[in-house]
Amino acid sequence: MSQQTLLNLPRLDVSSEPPYDPLQAFVRENHIAIQGSGSGPLEGLKFAIKDVWKVLGSTCGNGHPDWLRTHGPDDFTSSIVTKLLDAGGDLVGKTVCDELCFSISGENWNYGSPINPHDPRRYTGGSSAGSAAATAGGLVDFALGSDCLGSVRVPASYNGLLALRPTFGRVPGDGEAPYCASMDVVGFMSANPDTFERICPVMLGEDAQPTQFKRLLIADDCFKSVNDDVAQALAPAVEHIGKFFEKVEHITVAPNGLAQWVEVFRTVQGYQVWESYGGWIRKYRPHLSRGPKERLAWASTITLQQFNEASRIRKEIVARVREVIGPDAALVLPTAASIAPLRTAALEDINTTRLQSTNLLCISPLSGIPQLQLPLVKQHEVPLGISLLASRGTDLALGRLGAEIVRTSTI
Repeated sequence: MSQQTLLNLPRLDVSSEPPYDPLQAFVRENHIAIQGSGSGPLEGLKFAIKDVWKVLGSTCGNGHPDWLRTHGPDDFTSSIVTKLLDAGGDLVGKTVCDELCFSISGENWNYGSPINPHDPRRYTGGSSAGSAAATAGGLVDFALGSDCLGSVRVPASYNGLLALRPTFGRVPGDGEAPYCASMDVVGFMSANPDTFERICPVMLGEDAQPTQFKRLLIADDCFKSVNDDVAQALAPAVEHIGKFFEKVEHITVAPNGLAQWVEVFRTVQGYQVWESYGGWIRKYRPHLSRGPKERLAWASTITLQQFNEASRIRKEIVARVREVIGPDAALVLPTAASIAPLRTAALEDINTTRLQSTNLLCISPLSGIPQLQLPLVKQHEVPLGISLLASRGTDLALGRLGAEIVRTSTI
């Protein structure tokens, strides 16, 4: 679909207000909705996008009113959005994200925090918080999010959604607000496995080679990094997933410990995030909320030498992951360290859970391989996520496998 064609599409809603929004999922100041082509594989499906992508006729907000104020109207529409419209999907709005996307909680002190439809007392997870809330709450059929350290995977886990963080570079990221150049990807989520399977080929295209998954690798060090009650709650899901493989094996992903991988991730991410935001912060002096402000202040102290050393170790991590996860294998591990925490939880407990989750979430971005979040079990009556990681470029096969795993689950 050309940009001129996109300009001529009728709007679903040209008002300043998003659609019915009981979950505080949609942006308001820069709301936009566009009707799709009317035919194609996504005909009849409604979708939303995280407010980090350009859409002609709107302005990207990136979770902060000062970002919205200091950036002009979008001059083009991101190609992935155009692709979904061309495939027949209807864009109904842009969704709230964490401030500058530098969090995984789902909080935004500027616009309000989207509500978890499974339990309003709990966090939604972020930074693609609004996308997850809108999808889990049935306001849309699917939604886009961006993912560096779990910004799609965590809210999908907390909200009981199927979601994919694709192979790095698999989905074009043009028109996205700058963040972490070497690890940030375009991800997507849906509550329905049939819908998810419809979306996969549109988002991903075809895999370069066919994949037959034969070996399931259980990441022992990842399961040991979460509390025993979480590992026990996920055991039925591991058993169900194992039925789709010829062989099940136990492995250790990081022989020297996941803590080193976390530090490499934090250094690479922090350095590149400051590259993206530092000039803007110095120029406009935006008001930053406590969490993002502290993380950005730390990021500004990372030296080029530290970044280069972390990048060197990262190459070793990539080689280790390639060695462990062959083209016929998938690695199973918890998506996040727990169910969605209560908003009233002590800060110390929240930080502990965040660190535990980082052990799990850093593997995919560091190595660039796809990760699929599966909604198979609940704990304390709310969703608890489990994930599959696979080799680079196996995204479509992985997505189709995940849809079948969820469809056949009786857990």
